[in-house]
Amino acid sequence: MRLALFIVRRLLLLIPTLLGVTLITFVLSRAVPVDQLVAIYINPHSPLPRDQQIAAAVRLLHLDEPLPVQYVYYLSSLLHGDWGFTNTNLFAGAVTDAVVLFFPPTVELAIAATLLATIIGIPLGTISAIRKDRLPDHVTRVVAFTGYSVPLFWLALLLQILAVQYIPSLPIQGQVTPGILSGRSWVVGSGVFDSQPTHFLILDAALNGDWEVLRDALWHIVLPALTLTYGVLGGILRMVRSGMVDAMNQEYVKTAWSKGLPEGVIIRKHIRRNALLPVTTVVGLLFAGLLGGVVLVEDVFIWNGIGRWATVAIISHDLATILATTLIFALFLVLVNLVVDIIYAYLDPRITL
Repeated sequence: MRLALFIVRRLLLLIPTLLGVTLITFVLSRAVPVDQLVAIYINPHSPLPRDQQIAAAVRLLHLDEPLPVQYVYYLSSLLHGDWGFTNTNLFAGAVTDAVVLFFPPTVELAIAATLLATIIGIPLGTISAIRKDRLPDHVTRVVAFTGYSVPLFWLALLLQILAVQYIPSLPIQGQVTPGILSGRSWVVGSGVFDSQPTHFLILDAALNGDWEVLRDALWHIVLPALTLTYGVLGGILRMVRSGMVDAMNQEYVKTAWSKGLPEGVIIRKHIRRNALLPVTTVVGLLFAGLLGGVVLVEDVFIWNGIGRWATVAIISHDLATILATTLIFALFLVLVNLVVDIIYAYLDPRITL
């Protein structure tokens, strides 16, 4: 009952946060010249003359109304999925259609990087805490520090060079081998955007039992996932280490040592279990933060996700895409924070709003 009440309160608090996010994007949209704003709603595939589309866009945006009224209609358009039209060399059409296509590859990449960082970071953080102020601790702290410091786009280029030199079979660009999706019954076209039913290529390949495409897609995700993993590994390492060092000084741990319990039991059941609770929050926030890190990484690896779409939009001055990606990044961060808070409250009943 307390958890349900906590969730209801967090959902209610989510409303002003979401309104704040939409208000920011609304202000950004109204800060540009009117002709650029109206151009968002010009459909490049429409048979209607451009002048008629401009007149319709002015009516749709209610530009002759006061700003508060415009904001209300702006919210209504967002809720009805009317986000305008994008016209880049990656995609031309409705922004909402583009989001459906570009968002899944980015989420797949972020999930892969988060899983790798968690699998690697927890054991390394544990070793660092147990061997505090000794060589393993110093090495892992250097790894964490460089993970914070090294620019991800530079690391991506370095990994590409190393792969070409030492592992030529490892793909350095793209999401699948060109042409591998042709003729597949579960792919409605010939590109990675056309997989069914979810548009998550790896998931769709697994659901359809296409192990050849699944292996190929997993092989292609290795380098971009490793790049992002190194960028977030430091946060998990430091959190696990600090949590375990703090737990090791608690009285219940000292009591366990005095009873002569095996070291492995003390570490697993008494130290690491309690130390990992804050890691839940960190992992969730790092996962959400990866959406910001993927922008340049996707561009380096020609990974057609929302980050690369945003980069292309910035270069081509596509306002509709820029506003849409800004809104998506913000909404995703807010929603991930909500999920993390709920999980944390479930794991630790002491948490209150």
